Amino acid sequence: MELVKRKENAVKCLVTGAKGFIGSHLVRYLLDNGHDVRAVDSSEQTATAKTSDPETVRIARSTVDSAVWHTVCRDIEVIFHLAGRAHSKDVSLTFARPVYFRDNLYMTRALSEAAIKARVRRFVFTSSVAVYGTVSAAGEAFREESPVLPHHDNFYARSKLAAEEFLLSDNICAAIEPVIVRLPLVYGDGAKGNIATLVRLARSGIPLPLAGINNRRSFINIQNCVDFLHAAACRTGAGGRVLLASDREDVTTPDLIRAIAREMGKPARLFHVPSWLLKTACYLSGQKSRFEKLTGNFQIDPSASCDFLGWSPKVGFTEGIAHMFAGNRRT
Repeated sequence: MELVKRKENAVKCLVTGAKGFIGSHLVRYLLDNGHDVRAVDSSEQTATAKTSDPETVRIARSTVDSAVWHTVCRDIEVIFHLAGRAHSKDVSLTFARPVYFRDNLYMTRALSEAAIKARVRRFVFTSSVAVYGTVSAAGEAFREESPVLPHHDNFYARSKLAAEEFLLSDNICAAIEPVIVRLPLVYGDGAKGNIATLVRLARSGIPLPLAGINNRRSFINIQNCVDFLHAAACRTGAGGRVLLASDREDVTTPDLIRAIAREMGKPARLFHVPSWLLKTACYLSGQKSRFEKLTGNFQIDPSASCDFLGWSPKVGFTEGIAHMFAGNRRT
């Protein structure tokens, strides 16, 4: 299967989560490459349509009715399923498990069942490297075949992994071509979550006790991300595979903060605190997870996936950070 640029041979693509950070960039990428796009939007807001806008279908958020999705999937050849529930502050609450599983597993199940009935050819599912855990051993990197964790206390990772397992089951693989793409933290214009937190910290000028951190973490720029997703949709034989994506340029947390501060024209106010003291403070304040994300290693090795797809990152880390703030300056 090949997604081509020529309009007369355009592929009809469905993008769920089309108004989100990754989704909005992916929709623009696909349109720029000459494809027809049907965007699924769960927001209540309406906007004046432009001639360059994709066909948009509005459905209720967290829809798990396959009949609704079947209507959306008509005439679609490739699905990019980005919609779901990401990390949120309610993760420890008693209702978190059913919410995460509804949005990340049951919605995926309903959409894939509808896709099969509609004879969709390729189903690209965005998962997360969180299925491996929160840290990697020093000097080692996670690969496609690395063991995943049971995640007893992380409903986000558990629900993503459950969706992966459903899509890769024999009966689904026999009827459709699911491709699982495990993404690390994605940065770029419009990024939220941990990247947005670091941007706010750098802008505030608050001194941060991170100068002594010498970790390595994998990221992916939004432009590389959507290009990789496109490659995963194009590659013949990718059905039933798990793929890893990254910039292939791991950086330390201090270097990430310095790069952000530099693009903002701010000094990076970092000072040295012994790692054991920082760890103790975080653990005592109930911030174990935050400590691991700021100071721990989390490296992935996507070389096998990149070789399989014949793909390489087009945007380097420094250029990617510059693009992120160029977009911020425009808005």
